Amino acid sequence: MSDYPKRIQIIYATVLNLLLLFVFLPITMGWQIIGSVLVVVIAMGILWRMKRYRKILASSTTNIAFLTEKLDLLPAKQRYRLPILLVTGSGAKDFFPDDLSLAQSNILISSEAVWIYVDEYSHLPIVYDSLIAKWPDMLGRVGIFLALTPEIEDKQGIFIAKLQAFRQSWVDTSKIAKYSLPVYLSVHIGFNDLIYDEFESIPVQWFQLKKQKLYLIDRYLSPLNNWVNDIKISPKERERRLSLQAFLNESKDWVEKVVLSTLADPKQPVAKCIPAAAAIYPVNQEVITNNIIQIQWERLTTMTLPNTRKIQETISPPDDLVKFMPIAYPFSPIISMICGLLVITSLFTMGCLGASFKNNIKLAKQVESDIDFYNSIAMDNYDEKLKALEILKNDRIMLNKYFSQGEPVRLGVGLYHGQQLIEPLNIAISKYVAMPPKVIEPPQVVIPVVIRLDSLALFETGQSNLKPDSTKILINALVEMQKQIKTNQDTGWLILIGGHTDSTGNEDKNIQLSLDRALSVRNWFMKTSDMPETCFAIQGYGSKKPLVDNDTAENRAKNRRVEISLVPQMSNCFLTQEN
Repeated sequence: MSDYPKRIQIIYATVLNLLLLFVFLPITMGWQIIGSVLVVVIAMGILWRMKRYRKILASSTTNIAFLTEKLDLLPAKQRYRLPILLVTGSGAKDFFPDDLSLAQSNILISSEAVWIYVDEYSHLPIVYDSLIAKWPDMLGRVGIFLALTPEIEDKQGIFIAKLQAFRQSWVDTSKIAKYSLPVYLSVHIGFNDLIYDEFESIPVQWFQLKKQKLYLIDRYLSPLNNWVNDIKISPKERERRLSLQAFLNESKDWVEKVVLSTLADPKQPVAKCIPAAAAIYPVNQEVITNNIIQIQWERLTTMTLPNTRKIQETISPPDDLVKFMPIAYPFSPIISMICGLLVITSLFTMGCLGASFKNNIKLAKQVESDIDFYNSIAMDNYDEKLKALEILKNDRIMLNKYFSQGEPVRLGVGLYHGQQLIEPLNIAISKYVAMPPKVIEPPQVVIPVVIRLDSLALFETGQSNLKPDSTKILINALVEMQKQIKTNQDTGWLILIGGHTDSTGNEDKNIQLSLDRALSVRNWFMKTSDMPETCFAIQGYGSKKPLVDNDTAENRAKNRRVEISLVPQMSNCFLTQEN
């Protein structure tokens, strides 16, 4: 079968694995390189094996090219409906002429099927694969025909081993086909010397095994008893047919006990091979001394029975046995490729989700560890406390960057919750107390008041963009803020801008709206006063911290506000005289 769908799947899986290694998995660069080398080596190895198999395929199926000429001679409707039988086994060559070229002698097209000779059981998967690669429309119409001549076998153990080898090849071929290929069986046993004389040879008849009974393979599938007791035949002919019936029944029992039981033996580690139809072909073709059938006859009759006369060199294939072969409808290579790509994509998505989840857990643990380490340091250990404070500030800068510019892909895929870590960081940072100046009486630091701004004066209802006429209010707030900072010039300040809403509406949307409004006010201050970003911290509280109860419209209006708090903090934000 054409392997380009598999190549596409392998290349697609390789690209996704490399993406998973370098973007999502929380591993070091060394492991990324090792993993990528392993992925590429495995993919190249699989592609090399596929290329090598294609070469074996081309060299092992040269005779199939002749099938094109044969099929072109058939009408289109017949060409696309005929079943394809791969004929193998010790009796398979009985159906094919020997006086033609190698290709012509191995392919036969009858009225009901296309028959292709396969000399070795192990070649069945290769021949099947090459057939479907050349004619994809044959998918589902291929079966296997096992023809056996037990009279050329002298050891039953070896004969059973050959049947087991066929069973394994059938399983291998079915795996490639993605469905169980139907199997048909014929057993060629010579009866010509036993029943008929040299002037009247036995007629070439097939006798089918069905529900442990024998039937002629004719238009009506006549029971064997009807054929034996036909009133139109002479008494002498009836006597001969009665004798033949006894041998056919014994042959039927042998086929069931030896051949069919071996193919369906449950002790074998592969699937059972149950032929769709089995037949006995009473024709002498080839024989050796003391073969397993001759031993069977001697055990039953205590006589050595001859088997020397051939009926004809070539016999016709059993069209009536296979003309009703079931047609399978497995997935086409394109559909199989699409299903494979979907499975690979699903596995990649699950890998991305798992890696992103682990990365987010790692980020949360890192921030929590930094906060715990900061809190574990005594407040009077000023040097160590200041180092831990810088770590917290870097964490906050990183989280603010993720909020404003978007989190990285390795933290994304809908699992990022780093925004929830900003508030604990702000709380921890606000608890920092700077080392007091080394004076006898340190100056009293006046804690500035909170500057509250009415949200309705700054924003439209439900919006976070500043109104054009809000500039005057913001300038007054900036002047007041700078005035209070200059009053305490020896102290560093953190300007905390918090947004608040009333209790109406969705809580999550209120939190996001309050955060966006605080962000808009901070951006205006930075643009107007050229203060650095490190001077500011923003927080959206939603309706969590109301000034008054939200029971009246007047109270709700009071709760909709933006608060500017100046938190003393050493080495954070100083204003020069020019500010």
